[in-house]
Order: sequence, then structure tokens, then C-alpha cells
Amino acid sequence: MPQIQTDISIWCRSRGPLPGGNGAGPSASRGSTSATGGSVDSGTRGRQSRATGRTQHPATAIRVVQWNAEGVQRKKPELQAFLRDNNIDIICIQETHLKEDRRFFVRGYDTFRRDRPTGHKGGVLTLVRHNIPAAMTAQTADGDLEYITIKTFLQGEELSITNVYSPPTTKLDLHTIQLPNEKHLIVGDFNGHCPAWGYDSTDARGEDIQDWMTDNQLILINQPDDKPSYYSRAWKKSSTPDLAIATEEVEKRTTRTVNDQLGGSDHLPITLSIADMQTILEYHRKKASWNFKKAKWTKYQLHAESLRNITFTEDINHNVKELTQTILAAARKSIPRGFRKDYKPYWSQRLACLHQRLSEARESMEQSPSAETTTMHNQLKEDFNKTKTQELQQSWQEITSTIGLDTDTGKLWRLTKILNEDSMATRGPTVLEDSGTFHTGKRAANLLADVFETESTIKVPPQRKKEVAEQLETRLRQQRNAAPPMTSDLTMAELVDAIKRLKCKKAPGKDGVCNEMIKHLGPAARTKLLELLNQSWRSGVFPSAWKEAIIIPILKKDKNRKQKTSYRPISLLSCLGKTLERMINKRLMWHLETNNLITNEQSAFRKNRSTEDQLIYLTQSIENAFQEKKKVIATFIDLSKAFDKVWKEGLLLKLLTAGIAGRMFNWIKSFLCHRTARVKLDSNLSYAVKIREGVPQGGVISPTLFVVFINDITNSLSRHISKALHADDLAMWSAAESTATTKVRMQEALNITSKWATDWCVTVNSLKTVATCFSLSNSKETLQLTINNQAIPQEDTPTYLGIKLDKKLTWNPHIKEAEKRATRRLSIMKKLAGTKWGASSNILRQVYMGHVRPVMEYGAAAWATAAKSNTSRLNKVQNASMRIITGGLKTTPIHALEATTRLPSLDHRREEKVIVQYEKLQRLPSHPAHQHTQQLTKNRLKRSSFNHLAKQLERTQTSFLPRTPEEQEPLQDAEEWNSQLSKVLFVTDIPGVTSKREQQDAVLKNLTLEMMHQDYNASVWTHIYTDGSSDGAIKNGGSGILVRYPDGHTLSRSLPAGELSSNYRAELTALREAVSLVSEHPPSHAVFLTDCRSAVQSLQSPKEQLERDTQRLLCTLSQSTNVAVQWIPAHCGLSGNEEADRLAKTGSHLEQTRPTVSYSEAKTLVKRHYQTTWNAQHSLPSDDQMPNLQRHQQTILFRLRTGHCRLRAHMHRLGLSHTPNCLCETGPQTPEHILQTCPLHQEARTDHWPQGATLQEQLWGTKDSLILTTSFIQATKLEV
Repeated sequence: MPQIQTDISIWCRSRGPLPGGNGAGPSASRGSTSATGGSVDSGTRGRQSRATGRTQHPATAIRVVQWNAEGVQRKKPELQAFLRDNNIDIICIQETHLKEDRRFFVRGYDTFRRDRPTGHKGGVLTLVRHNIPAAMTAQTADGDLEYITIKTFLQGEELSITNVYSPPTTKLDLHTIQLPNEKHLIVGDFNGHCPAWGYDSTDARGEDIQDWMTDNQLILINQPDDKPSYYSRAWKKSSTPDLAIATEEVEKRTTRTVNDQLGGSDHLPITLSIADMQTILEYHRKKASWNFKKAKWTKYQLHAESLRNITFTEDINHNVKELTQTILAAARKSIPRGFRKDYKPYWSQRLACLHQRLSEARESMEQSPSAETTTMHNQLKEDFNKTKTQELQQSWQEITSTIGLDTDTGKLWRLTKILNEDSMATRGPTVLEDSGTFHTGKRAANLLADVFETESTIKVPPQRKKEVAEQLETRLRQQRNAAPPMTSDLTMAELVDAIKRLKCKKAPGKDGVCNEMIKHLGPAARTKLLELLNQSWRSGVFPSAWKEAIIIPILKKDKNRKQKTSYRPISLLSCLGKTLERMINKRLMWHLETNNLITNEQSAFRKNRSTEDQLIYLTQSIENAFQEKKKVIATFIDLSKAFDKVWKEGLLLKLLTAGIAGRMFNWIKSFLCHRTARVKLDSNLSYAVKIREGVPQGGVISPTLFVVFINDITNSLSRHISKALHADDLAMWSAAESTATTKVRMQEALNITSKWATDWCVTVNSLKTVATCFSLSNSKETLQLTINNQAIPQEDTPTYLGIKLDKKLTWNPHIKEAEKRATRRLSIMKKLAGTKWGASSNILRQVYMGHVRPVMEYGAAAWATAAKSNTSRLNKVQNASMRIITGGLKTTPIHALEATTRLPSLDHRREEKVIVQYEKLQRLPSHPAHQHTQQLTKNRLKRSSFNHLAKQLERTQTSFLPRTPEEQEPLQDAEEWNSQLSKVLFVTDIPGVTSKREQQDAVLKNLTLEMMHQDYNASVWTHIYTDGSSDGAIKNGGSGILVRYPDGHTLSRSLPAGELSSNYRAELTALREAVSLVSEHPPSHAVFLTDCRSAVQSLQSPKEQLERDTQRLLCTLSQSTNVAVQWIPAHCGLSGNEEADRLAKTGSHLEQTRPTVSYSEAKTLVKRHYQTTWNAQHSLPSDDQMPNLQRHQQTILFRLRTGHCRLRAHMHRLGLSHTPNCLCETGPQTPEHILQTCPLHQEARTDHWPQGATLQEQLWGTKDSLILTTSFIQATKLEV
């Protein structure tokens, strides 16, 4: 069982009281000072009285606890309970025994720690409640004394707290502690003796402490008669090594109380209550959030429809305000708002009772020291720790079995993130340090706002500014009539498509309108929204309210949180404004792609382009150079804050140069200008600052604008320089036999790039820009390249687009890193399940595919040629994952693991990825990597490359694909601004219909017929049923069409869809041919009825040529006919659908053509081919019920099926059993023997199968049969 209590206690819950227990929790109230309901402060230092009721701690005091934990990791549950029930503000812990590589956090508290770098003990930790801003101001440098100092910011004052631990065997050097000239509290374990705090005599340490206090005018809070805080079980003696020291003002306001024991530590926790101090109220506020799961959307839609009554004025800002207020008013009436439940750490009543008994035993041991009381205390401590571990494990096991992760994927990934420690670093209010002054709250927010404003400012030379302004003015005068996408009104089809693409659970902008609210607007509200968006579009005015961003600062990885430059901004923009951006961005991309205005080297933010394309282009170029005895020098350029520092005037000029004119240019200009932002920090909003330059961070259209801005960065490079762009990631390389020649070319390219950067006010980060010489030679090449007169670092293993390269392209560094990351993530699966408890195999498989495998497959097509000795390391990680999923032993054959988990080998998947990538590049003639796919492979060296492997696989695996691929260019979006498209009605649902799995065919049929009678009455509408079919979903496609006219006349067609055809292609072919057929004699009303929902969806936003052709035909037909395309459920008894299906099957047997195949079709066919091949090699019943069993049952059954289990026959093969024979001595102890013939278990066998059962039924039968099998094994008490 892995160590889980520090990671998963946030998911654990109490299971009820211990039978016979008193129900007491760890502590009663804020006034209580013990996790077991112990003593409370009576107002006199050092004296205690038993709690008689719940006392409320004064609101004008803070509570600070000091405690030597003697190891805090395993005491976390009781610590959390103590903090919660005693309402502790700050706790200073000594002897944490933590290591730097182990995360530790307590929900609701900020963590400051200093771990001992060597040894196994020591360490100090201070936890500060999240409503108190705090910052670490000093810590141990070197030496024996361990301490950290934090500064806390309270209402109207500041308090510094130093947490000290001095081991008794080391030198006490208190003068190393930096003491600020302000209110100060020093607490810790000093291990010094002096009568002033209860000892009989003074030792050298005690004298040092007294001298140090005198020198620094500090006062001891401890009193001689205070209750001792430490008990030595070895010496059977109490003492007080734990001291509290303060400046005079703090000491006067502090009351010290020694509490009952906590977690079995020999040191007692001590509470220091400091009067007349209170936390800042603004940090107590909680913000209510919308609960969309409980929203009444019908009611919301009804209220939002009141938008139809609003009359818009010429003032667009006023109109935006009206629309926003109406939407929010409807939301407030229909969507509940609330607060998240306060976190409650795991602490059961059983643990509380045991902890109370341990406290009583501790008190008895101190009052009556003896071997008997010490033994009793030690035994209770052992029992408490054992019970705590068992309960945490049991609770976690229950949760992983019942939490419903298989039905709630959101919950699954949140839990995965927590287990991966991605969200453990919970932080309190931010404290920033600037020039020695600390800032919190609004002042800190203003400080960050100033930083972000400065970062958006660039210096443009006056002469360059004048040049660009003149060119801009000239271009504006030369504007011609703009194309329709830049001038025509926005359509409802565009709005519907934009709304469909909105993602839920995204934070709203300043106006508070969420995507969920926009998605659920009714027809009238959407019409009014479109009217507002068109007003912005026509007038070229982007509303002011949508220009203000709310910036959430995010701490950069491994950065100092006190530094104002350690944060990156995340901008929250208006969801309404982003909806408009999405619509216009689609038109902008259509113009750029249709006219081939984006450089071929750019792969970011473009359809059918990816980082993998660029990686293959680079690495294949290097491999080709190796084959030609050449060396390659590559430079990876880093542009500093490229998005945030885009020169707006320069961008506008480039837009005009690209032919952007008319309404689109005016709108983009307004969109870019006069933008403001406010920083939101700990619920505090800064003042508004101007964002002077840069494309708006978080904007939908911003990436496209950046692509336009950087588009010409490579235009002036010579033909000897190859280049690849992914957004602002620029790679340049050149190959030649002579390194000197290549260096000259590369330096010239760097000079050109530097000049471009200067001309357009872009900064090249010379420190992060690196150069590499790729060569098979073992000699070290010194490059000595420069940019901006600064040397470029030379790196043998550069990272490009997330892939670690090496100079010989062995891929060893990258695969090692991938293995390391995947292995780390594998621990998540181990925490989710054991062999006898935890999540089901389906959930574990989902976690592996979504969280572990992607790490091992990123960029796989580029490095698929890596040596088997390297890739085998990744295979081992997958094998380990499959054993976790199945519960199998390490000896289980890989073939059996793959078959049961339905996980193809990584080698198999890499092959598939290579051929899919190759098919894509075949269809992108403008992509620079395309030329590699057309070249013959070079074979001077016995090295494989992407091109070698792809061509080999093409011959052996995908010879069935045609060599006349359908080109994917230009990469156009649908022309949704075409007004004809808005006349076609696309419907993908039916009222009352949920799922074919949940509803019977008769119900589906009746609901469909009712809908058709109401919406498409057969007396008026012509019903056109279409269907498609293909063999194995990859070949011999057939399309069926059945037309039923209102007069009763019918028309049918069976058509071939192509020798290579998926079911989807056959469905689309049927729709296209049906539209053509009906268009010959257009009826007044026509509804196309198809059971392919994805076809209906794709026709609204077509990507492939077949989809675009069908949409175009529908638009033409809609000029004379009322057209609808309606989805219907398949095979539920609708006569028209069944007849179309029969016609499609007939069509699949007709003589087939061999049409060109699109990329998406080729991808589908390749995946289907590999899946079919793999299925043929891994036969498994399609109705296997094992995944539906509980975790322990799945493990038992899998081991019985494979024979790799703990029975004697298998253990003997491993040398772990002296004999293979069963105890009955009638044969080997195998699964078949135990289940079928062993006489020792005949009674249990008869109880479970009175009529007998075959081995096939026992291992592969129904769910009930499998449960009987696992129950039988448990009854035999055999460990399998």
C-alpha cells in the first residue's frame, strides 16, 4: 500500500462514531487547546483548567502555536484536526523530518519551510492561515541553527515570527538570526536549561539564550511555573526546551498555554494568544459562484427572451450594458449561487477517542512515571498510529471504489491532478517586496498592474515610427473594395457555430457573463445578440466594456513569489466579446488561407498543422544531411515576450499589406486600441492600467493577428537556410560539408533576423537562444555565433517544441526524460488501486491513456526510428501500467496484458502515427516537409529516418490506400457568411430522445414519428431518407436513398460510394447524391433524414471537400425550397430508414470507383486497418463481463485466466514453491484443477455450482458466473 495519507486526506470522509464512543471530536472549540478536547487558557500564564463548554476566542486576537512534531508527515491528520477545531492562525513546527523532494501542504494554510539538507531529521515549518498575508524574510544560511522568519500583515500592524530549532548536540549560534526592528515573536525548541523557564540549573546554552535576549532587548514569555512541554521517556522526566521570546509590546499582549499531547509527540503543542491583533477583514470574504448543475435553463431562457423588448440606440456601449444586465438578471432568477463547502479534513470519532486516551496516558505517565505507565502509553501510541493508517487506507479504498470516476470524467481528472501534486501548492494572500518595502492587498495588485503595463510598452525609434505611419496612410488611401467576408453582415449561422464552440467551466470577464449563459440563450435573445454584434461590426467600434481585461497573476515555476516580476498574466475577457472575436477570426483565417498569405513555414493556429510537422521537417533534414556527409548547424531563436510586445501600428500596416480592408480592418483597429486591464489579486482589484502594445492576451483573434505580424520574419533569409515557425518559436538550420561554410550562412541569417527584430521592435533573447551542431562526428565543434553582438550559447541537447534533441539524433535524452515523467505519473495509478481494492480497470485504463501514455507518445512520429534499446524503456512503463490495470503478476505474458486491457503496444501505435503523419504531409504540397515525402530515400548510412520508415510502412501496411491523395489546400473554413446557408435548418436532436442504450426501439420510433408529424408533416414535406454502409468500415461503400413525396410517390437509388470508404463517407455520399437528385425537380419543402449525427454536424462547418460540396448543393436548393437536415435514430423500426439501409447495402455490392481520399478519411482508414490487424492478433470476447466486476474480483479472474497466479504450479516454475502439486496430491495446483476437480474444495464447489459448470463458464461466462467464480476462490481461502 503506497504512502497516501498526505495526498488523499482531502478526499477522505469520516465514517461514523466508534461503537460505544462519546462522539467527541479532536477538539471542541477555538477556546480548546487540544485535539482531544483538552485544557483551555484560563487567563493566567502557565495554568490550566478543564474545558466545560465551548468558548469563543476573541476576534481581536490571533493564535500562534509552537510544536516540535518529531516528524510531521505521518501526523498530518491529527494536525489538520487540531488546526481546524482550535481555529489556529499560525503554527510553527520544529523537527519536521521533511525532505526537499516531498511536497507537504495543509489545506487552508500557506506553507513556509526550511528542510535540513543532510541527515534524516531536523527542519522547520511555519503554516499561516490563508486570511493572513505573509512572506518569508529570512532563513538559515549555513550553520547548526535552523530557523525561518516570516512577516505577517495584520489589521493596521505587522508581526514578524521566527521559528527556531537548535539540536542539543550542535552549537547554539543565536546571533545568526536576523532580528527586524519591529514587533517580533521568536518560538522554537532551543534545548537550553535555565531556572527562568523551569529548569533546576543553567547550562551554557541557557546562558547564551539569556545574553542574547538581553543584547536584543527581548523578553521571555515562558514562566518558571508553567507546565512542562516535553517529557523524556528514557529519563522519565519533564522539562521545557520549547521557548517563546518576544519584543516588549508583543510579550505584554501574549498569553501562553501548554496544550495536551498531539500525535504522540514527546513535545506538547503550545498556544500563544496575542491580544489586540486581528486579521484583515478583506481576506475573509468569499465570492459566490454560479451552480450551473442546478440551473433551471428553461426558466432562464424564458427570462432572457425579454431581450426582444430592448430597443438598441446608436450608443453601442449603452447597448452592451443593457444586454449584459438582462442576461445577468435572467441568470440570477434561474441559476443558484453559493459557496463551496468548507474543507473538512479526515478525522473520525474512533481516532478522536483513541487520541483522547493517548492524551490521558501521556498525563498519567508524567504524573506517575513508571515502566507500567510508559508501556501503556507506548502501546496506545502504537494502536493509534496503526488505526489511523488503517482508517485512511480503508477510507481511500472506499472512495476509489465508489466515487463514480467512470461516469464523471471531470472528477477523475481533478483527482488525477491532485494525486500528481499539480494543485497542492495552495497559497495564501500574495506579499510582494519592492525596494525593501512589502506590499499586500490592493497595493500589491497595483504593483503588478504597473509591471504588466510596463511590459506592454515598447520603444519605437521616432524615424521608424514616422516611416510606418506614412506607409500606413498610403495603404489606407489605396484601399480597394474589400471582399465579402470583410464587409458582409454577420449571420446567424456564424453565431450558432461560434456559440457551439464555447467551452463551459471557463472564468468570465469583468461583465460576469459566462459561456453557459450564452449557450442557453433562446432564439429571440440570440437574434438580439446578433444585432448587437453586427452593430459593432458595421460601425467598426469594439465596445469599451469588452476591452478591459481582468488579469490573474500566476506564479512562474520555481520563481520567488515575493518578486513582482515572477508572475505571468492570465487575462479574463468578456465571453460576449470573445464570441464576436471568434466569428471575425474565422473570416480572417479564411482570407489568409484562401489567398495563401501565411508563410508555409508557419504551423501554429492553422488547420492540419502541428508541432509534429515542424519536428519531422527539421529532423528529416538533419538525417538527409547525415546521408550526404554533411553537418547541420541549427539555431533556435527565442523572442522575448513576443505576444505582449507586438507593435500595433506595425501590425495594422501588415494587415493592410495582407489585403485586410473595409469593416474588418476598422474593427480590428478598434479592437486593438485603448485597451485597459486590472489585476485581480486575492480578491483585490488594482486600478486600471493601459495596455499600450501587444495583441490582447486571452483573445480568440489574437493568435491570428500575431501570425500576421511575424509572418515575414523569414522572408529575407537565403535559400541555403531552412526554417520552421510555430507561433514565435523559430528554428533555422543549414547543412554543408564544411562547418565554416555553414557558420557563415547561419551568421548571415542571424544578422537578417536581428535586423527584422529591430525594424519591428521585437526583442531577441540572446540568453535563451541556443545553437547546435548536428553531426555524427565525435569531435566538438565550436560555433561562436552571435546575435545583437551577443554570443549565442551552444547546446548539444536543445529542446525544440517540447522535444529534447541530441547532436546525433539518437533520441536517447528525450526518451529518458519521457520515461522519467511517465514513471512519475504511474504513481497516480498505484494510488488509485491495489490488487484487492480501488478503482476499476476501466478507470485505470482511462487514467493511463489520458495521463501517462501521452507523455510517451508526444512527437512519436519524429522519433519512431529510435533504437529498440531506447524505446524498450517506454515499453516497460506501459507493461507496468497494464499490470496495475489488471492486477497481474510480473510474469504475466505481455500478449495477455494487451488483450485484456485493449492497449496496443507502443511500437504498434508509433507505426500508425508515422503513416498518419506521412499521409497528412502527402496532402499538404505547400508544407516544406512535403518535399521529403516525394524524395527517394538516401541509404549511404544504415540509418533509418521518418522517410525511410514511412515509405516502408506504405509498402507493407497501407498499400490499399490510393496514391492520388486529395489535397487539403487551401485550408478553408466554411463560408458561413453566405446568406443562403442560414436558410438551411440543421437539427441534431429529437425531443424526448436521449440514448439508444437507455430507451427501447419502440419508444425511439414513436418519439421520432411524433416529431416528424409535427415538424415535417408528410402532407407538405418531401421526406428523403439516406443511409451509408461499407465492409468493415473501410472498403466497398454503398449509399441508399429513399424519397417519399407528399402525393405518395416514392423514388429510390442504390449507389456505390467508393472502393475505399468509411461508413461516414458513405453517409455523406448518400446525402450529396440525394440533394442532387431532389434538385432535379425541387419540391416546396424537403427534409433529409439521416441516422448519422456527425454528418449533420459537419455540414454546418465543413472541412473536407465532400462536406463542402454537399453544403454548396444544399445552399443552392434552399433558394427555391424550404430545406431541413434532420438526424433520426438508427434501426429503431422506421420503415424509411430501414429501406435506405437496405438500399445502401445493395449499393456496396455495385461496381466501385477508386476516388481520391481526404486526410481525415485516410486517417480513419489507417486507424481502422491497424485496429483490425491488432484485433486479429488479440482475440477477446466482445461481451467480456470482467470489466464490470469489482476491483478484487477483476484481479482474481485475470490471474486465473492467465494461469500466472500464486497457485503452486506457477510458483514452482518460478522456484518459489518446492512442489507444483496441490495439497490433495492428485495433480498440479492449477486454476483448472482448483475450479474443476480438487477434492479438497468439493463442498465449496457444490455450494457455488450445484449443477456443475464448465471451465469456460467459470472464467468467461456471464457476470453472475464470474462473480460466483471469485466468490468460490475466496471461500477456498487460496491466495491467487
